[in-house]
Parts: sequence; structure tokens; C-alpha cells
Amino acid sequence: MGSPDIEILQDVPDELKARSDSKGEAALRGHLKAEGQEETGSQSYVPPDPKDDKALSLALELLRGTKVNAAFPPNPKAAVPN
Repeated sequence: MGSPDIEILQDVPDELKARSDSKGEAALRGHLKAEGQEETGSQSYVPPDPKDDKALSLALELLRGTKVNAAFPPNPKAAVPN
């Protein structure tokens, strides 16, 4: 499993930081086991209000062209075949 092209870390409220379900899928009971080194995974916390969702906001800004990132749009020739 590779790393994301664009990584956005969501702000997790202080009262939820100690909970294991905000640390990512790998911390969840019954998660799928990875072959080799177990990675930490992505954050599992999604804010209840979409306006507070950093990943969603950046995705919309990239699609609308109001923000730019070298990884977007992705280069299909650089993709690794499955």
C-alpha cells in the first residue's frame, strides 16, 4: 500500500484525541491485516459539519481550480499497474 498523493490531516477535537477510533483503520478491532509492515492508516475522524472537513474542502478547491497541487490532476502514465 502506498502513501496518498495528497495527504490532508484533519483537526481532531481534544475530547476525541484519546479515543482509538480517531487514529485510523489499523487501530480498529477486526481490521484487515496487511502483508508485511502494518501502516498507521488514514484518519477515521470525519467532522459532522462538511465545512470543517479539510479533505473535502481541498478536493472541491482542486476541482474548481481555486487551489493547485503538483499531484493534481494525477498523471495516469505514472500509475502503477495492479
